[in-house]
Amino acid sequence: QGSKQLLNNYPVYITSKQWDEAVNSSKKDGRRLLRYLIRFVFTTDELKYSCGLGKRKRSVQSGETGPERRPLDPVKVTCLREFIRMHCTSNPDWWMPSEEQINKVFSDAVGHARQGRAVGTFLHNGTSYYEGTEHPGSQDEVFNRGMQDASGD
Repeated sequence: QGSKQLLNNYPVYITSKQWDEAVNSSKKDGRRLLRYLIRFVFTTDELKYSCGLGKRKRSVQSGETGPERRPLDPVKVTCLREFIRMHCTSNPDWWMPSEEQINKVFSDAVGHARQGRAVGTFLHNGTSYYEGTEHPGSQDEVFNRGMQDASGD
């Protein structure tokens, strides 16, 4: 299957076919490339049952039952971050995303996995962003996002 190791000092691999797809579909945009790589490196379940990068504080009172969400594997996350930076640095015609944009791609991928959609389907083409999908719980996700650091009093 000709696996491609993303960075020498990380045990993170994708197939050459996945790499070609990612590069050819990304239109020289580091964010898009990252989106594809996340989809190849993490399983949907890994994304769905994680708390993303673990940055957002969840209040204990939220009454959320179910398994404790763990942050995404930091080794894979760091590898993808480094890889995107390195790739965009060595290919100056590629668009280099900022730290915030990289974080957003990760949290978007988690949100989309939870809504049961393939991670790659949210390239805002026209209106297909939310149409026809039930997304329980995403309202309060949006609400909480603005006040993630406010401690419940």
